[in-house]
Amino acid sequence: MHVRLNRRQFVALAGSVSTAFMAAPAAIAAPSDAAAFYRGKVLRILVGSPPGGGYDIYARLVAPALAEKLGAEVLVENKAGNGGLAALATLLTRPADGLTIMNGSAEAAILSQMLGRPGVTWDVVKLQWLAKLAAAPKLWFAGKTARYQTIADTRQAPRLTWSATGPADDISDVQAIISYVLGLHSKIVVGYRGSGDMSLAVISNEVDCGLLSADSALPHIDSIKPLALFGAKRWSHLPDVPTLREVAPLPADKAWIVDLREKIGEAQRAMVAAPGVPADRINYLRSAFAKILTDPAVIAEGARTNRELEYMSGTDLQAVVAELMKAAGPRLPEFKKIVLDTYF
Repeated sequence: MHVRLNRRQFVALAGSVSTAFMAAPAAIAAPSDAAAFYRGKVLRILVGSPPGGGYDIYARLVAPALAEKLGAEVLVENKAGNGGLAALATLLTRPADGLTIMNGSAEAAILSQMLGRPGVTWDVVKLQWLAKLAAAPKLWFAGKTARYQTIADTRQAPRLTWSATGPADDISDVQAIISYVLGLHSKIVVGYRGSGDMSLAVISNEVDCGLLSADSALPHIDSIKPLALFGAKRWSHLPDVPTLREVAPLPADKAWIVDLREKIGEAQRAMVAAPGVPADRINYLRSAFAKILTDPAVIAEGARTNRELEYMSGTDLQAVVAELMKAAGPRLPEFKKIVLDTYF
């Protein structure tokens, strides 16, 4: 069953879970105290990929507006590794003072914890989610001169290779799911540093096909051949590219995993702070992001570079993350086998 929460349900969930994350001390500092704390300080936004990738671009898009709003210097710090999750682990080693936050993949954080990946040192339910910035479907693509030019071709391939950074990186898991539902003979090749390297591997025919968030793939659109979108609907920037369901009807006994993964994908690109950051600072940052991510000037700048903002409040996202951790339910062992063990 594909469950989508409307805003009213988000707010209701938020009321039930927020007390678990934001238990207030006897006296909560006034918002003006949080404003005074940030004024003149240096705030760092961790990004788990090299400069020029999607998360980096979004971080740099909002950094100037955040600096102005806080009266602080805002720096973007790139820390690539482990499919973007090294930066999340780093976040938890920094002082929990609210001066280090992260723009990262809520999908990857949820998936890695759900799947019990090595190196997971966080609990996504206890992380303090500040705002969702954006969400885009995933784009499955091949190179312009690839040996397999259509989905029909890929289904006949004796061996189909894909590029990814690592297991459960919010790319390889979708590649595994597509391979599972379509019966592809896939081999997922890991170790690439980010979206640029993964794209280049496809363009140069080092691998047969790739998959990225559609907004990260768009700069390479003249050098790649889109095959299908992994998402519930078509994407406005590539209106002629069909969804996976449109090009390949899903077997009834396998559609559940596509529904589940699409649901997890609703979280996507998000700002997050560590557990333990004082509640008044979390509230202040959430308020700042609410203003920035709904500012017409910031929205227009994002649209100019095909980086559309899709804001969700930190409170609502906190509730969504808590709900998503329960999403796999009794099918979790089967989910883990497909996305971690079958195609590597």
